[in-house]
Amino acid sequence: MKRNRLWKQAMAMLGTAVFTVSSAAGCGPKPQRQAESSSAAGQTKTEAEAASLAVNHANREGLPIADEEITLVVGVKAPAAAYQGPWQDLDWVKELQKAAGVKLEFRVYNGNEDVNLMFTGRDYPDISFNIGTEKQIQDAALGGDVIPLNDLIDQWSPNWKRYFEEDEVAHKTCMLEDGRIYSLPMIRNEANVSGLRDQWLINKSWLDELGLPIPSTTVEFYETLKAFKDHGGQGSIPQNVIPYYVYGITANIGGALDMFNAFGIRVSGEKYMVTVDDTGSVEFNYTDEAMKEPLLYLRRLFEEELIPYECLTDDNDTYLVKTKTMPGIVGSFHSRQNPDTANEIVVAMAPIDAQNGKKPMIRSQGNRITKNFFTIYTKCQYPEVAMRLADLIAEPDWSVQAMYGMIGDTYTKKNEDGSYELYPYSADAQGAASAPMNRVPLLITREVADRLSYMDGSSQAQLATAVAEVYQDYAIPSVNLYPGVIFSVEQTDRLAELKKDLTDYMTNTFSTWMLEGGIEDGWETYVKQMNDLGLEEYLSILQQALDDFNAR
Repeated sequence: MKRNRLWKQAMAMLGTAVFTVSSAAGCGPKPQRQAESSSAAGQTKTEAEAASLAVNHANREGLPIADEEITLVVGVKAPAAAYQGPWQDLDWVKELQKAAGVKLEFRVYNGNEDVNLMFTGRDYPDISFNIGTEKQIQDAALGGDVIPLNDLIDQWSPNWKRYFEEDEVAHKTCMLEDGRIYSLPMIRNEANVSGLRDQWLINKSWLDELGLPIPSTTVEFYETLKAFKDHGGQGSIPQNVIPYYVYGITANIGGALDMFNAFGIRVSGEKYMVTVDDTGSVEFNYTDEAMKEPLLYLRRLFEEELIPYECLTDDNDTYLVKTKTMPGIVGSFHSRQNPDTANEIVVAMAPIDAQNGKKPMIRSQGNRITKNFFTIYTKCQYPEVAMRLADLIAEPDWSVQAMYGMIGDTYTKKNEDGSYELYPYSADAQGAASAPMNRVPLLITREVADRLSYMDGSSQAQLATAVAEVYQDYAIPSVNLYPGVIFSVEQTDRLAELKKDLTDYMTNTFSTWMLEGGIEDGWETYVKQMNDLGLEEYLSILQQALDDFNAR
């Protein structure tokens, strides 16, 4: 009852806010009327002419999208890496502003604390790109601070309207429980984006020196790692060789999760650490007794120093240095990008077979749809212009250029048949001078993705080849990944509490087992403690949300 009352209050506040926005348009330059009007000669305009008139400075179609230059304040995250230049200096931003006839004034948030202050202080920009967690956007919508986009999409964004009509899962993923969309996602439906999380990489030059094939079983992999260690300091194998590197045990990036999948146990490192079985039931296989087999295998590798113990404590920068340095010091590791795009030293290998009667698997990703990439706040005086801006970004040329660089420069070429050739680039040039990459509401559909070709020498080309030629038959199907469902406020809060306790305990236990052993003796205690920490309730919430999502 309380939640329903809050929704009613929020919708009443939202109606008042939208009325205020419409009224505010009366200040300053007078907007052209949406209804039919009279010409200077006293004749009534046709319906087609009336439909072409701007509404609150938003042109119905064509470019520019506004009938005069207006300014939109855009909330954005600070560049996450040194090679990402200031937003206002990006070529893509400059060209977008020219085409749209809209000036973008960027308000940069330097971390979570700044974003938290924005939401708690209700000090919003006009729009934002990828700002706010799912809960923050949800709470702001409940508080009447975010404009629902359904009608705006229907009237002002043919690209997003068409996409949501064609992709039911994406449409449901973006709706809150009141059936409204408050934020647009980023869509990247490229096979080499969602079709694989990490490649399993191995130093083939060392294999060649030792006369060894690429290992295909857990037994062969163990023998290969032993050979790397025993030959440290010989040939191109360094004295300080790391035979096998994992960035922690349960880390989503660089961790040992695909070792569990190799033993035929379907696991994911995505947000909730769960997968979905073929009947639609949520599964948390980290407490499946079958997990003991890969854990014991990993323990043996740690015990014989084929995996260094510091892998459990290394930070991300150390992980990158150890795995990206060429020539390498690591024999085998997990990474999305292969540092050797020419494949002369490091190559992708298929997941190894535990020979236990189960098919080995490797993780795919459920990131085809990434939520909360475009939000319009009620303080925005020009929501129609803002939605037309989102529609412009969703055009194939603009989305491709945002991700891969401007057409006609050294990164992207568009052919007469509508296909795109994407060339290798240096990170410095790409980020600082050209494109925002995956920080804006892209709409790269599968149809657009099929028109992309990655040129030799690029990391994208190497990854696309690995997905198609090495991992296609092993990747976990998308139907077995937990989708981006919408949770109620109560569910969101409770899941956060449970997830922290469960994952902290699981990670600490697995790490202790790697260092000290005790897997067999400690297994029942581990499972009992996971249940005591609320695993059953955790899975029940996820199952209920999934059932509600599927029933929409």
